[in-house]
Amino acid sequence: RVVDSEKFARTRIINTPVRSGQQIYAKNADLIVTSSVSAGAELVADGNIHIYGMMRGRALAGAGGDQNAGIFCTNLAAELVSIAGEYWIMDQIPAEFFGKAARLTLTDGVLSIKTLN
Repeated sequence: RVVDSEKFARTRIINTPVRSGQQIYAKNADLIVTSSVSAGAELVADGNIHIYGMMRGRALAGAGGDQNAGIFCTNLAAELVSIAGEYWIMDQIPAEFFGKAARLTLTDGVLSIKTLN
């Protein structure tokens, strides 16, 4: 039996720090980073992005247009967050979520943020 892997969502897991200047792309997949993401680094995923460490770089979820994608982060200090093309730069992230665990989603085409607990 042949399985077409393109039809199934895969998960790309990165277990090392993502350094400034690096870009990691998870095509047709979710992306999980179990370490920190430096300023100047970029995470791009067609699905969800999970960061279990300090997030200082850029996170672009739903890069292929998936409006149901989300960004899950244990320590949010991002330069930019984006879901399906809707984005906030650092100054637009509500201050009460900065440095905290947060979940970003797209609700009716608008970015929204909640505490992750």
